[in-house]
Amino acid sequence: MAKRHDDIKDLTMQKPYLSIGEVAAKFGVSVDLLRKWEKAFPQFLHPQRTQGDNRLYDKKDVQRVGMLYRWIRVEGLSIEGVKRRLKEKDMTGDEARQEVIQKLQGLRQQLLGIVAELESTSNRVI
Repeated sequence: MAKRHDDIKDLTMQKPYLSIGEVAAKFGVSVDLLRKWEKAFPQFLHPQRTQGDNRLYDKKDVQRVGMLYRWIRVEGLSIEGVKRRLKEKDMTGDEARQEVIQKLQGLRQQLLGIVAELESTSNRVI
């Protein structure tokens, strides 16, 4: 159910915080939808609030809205599907660090193999 969404506006931010209306406009969604996503994913999306209870989205919040938008609107996941995806991605710091270390070690081995191959090739050329 993937769709192309080239109509999303530029997500760069000219100021440190955006209002809920500004974020909604960037994604072409309603402020009500952003509030719904905030309620559905309170651990994931929680913009700061002013004393007047207005929402202020920082860069991280806007990126998270972008992820939700992509998963729900582009990939067609349901709210429950997004919750499952977030749960799968919710690893402890140690587990995530270990996964990164393993990937880097694999890349290192690949690079060492390429270097060795290049060295043997250059030795034959000379």
